Amino acid sequence: MTDRDSCERRVYRLAVLLTGDPRAAVRVIEQVVGVQPDLRRLDTAHLDRLAVLRSREIRPATLPAPAGGGGAAGERVVGALASLNAQQREAWIFSHVYRMQPREIAKAMDCSVRAVQVHLTGADGVMNEALKDGVRQAGEALLAYSMNLRVPAFYRAYAARRRLWRGVRRVLPWAVLLAALGAGWIIVTRMGLLDRWIGPGG
Repeated sequence: MTDRDSCERRVYRLAVLLTGDPRAAVRVIEQVVGVQPDLRRLDTAHLDRLAVLRSREIRPATLPAPAGGGGAAGERVVGALASLNAQQREAWIFSHVYRMQPREIAKAMDCSVRAVQVHLTGADGVMNEALKDGVRQAGEALLAYSMNLRVPAFYRAYAARRRLWRGVRRVLPWAVLLAALGAGWIIVTRMGLLDRWIGPGG
């Protein structure tokens, strides 16, 4: 993925589902996208894997009810998700929310396909028990919820300022050097030192 905005949106949406905390998801964006000098080197699987690894470092909070509500059904969804361990939650979200295949999930979770199947089996047992026949609807509701998430404006402003400052820091040493050379040249010419060095016949 080469578009920074698209990368930020994907990481933010995934991190919100994995951590349950929009503020923590902003930190994940910074740790995943903000430190990348060249996004052209990141494919989707690599981006997801980095988001997963950073999200694991954050203690999961309680997700808001999917699609902004859902009543008791929404509470059952988030309660069931909260009861899963990190790997089970990741496998379930990738499989039932983003509809990814086991091989794709394995790349995102940095594990084997067999491990994905084990995590998914455990997660399905918990989610099926909690949601009965509402698993598919829960996945669709969470997808709709995540797709409506927007990266906070304050982060975009902060990221833009940070990129600007990085650019300034790259050119600042050269600007200082050129300014010093220019000042030195002015001093030399005004004091007539150049004529003295070159001499009358120069």
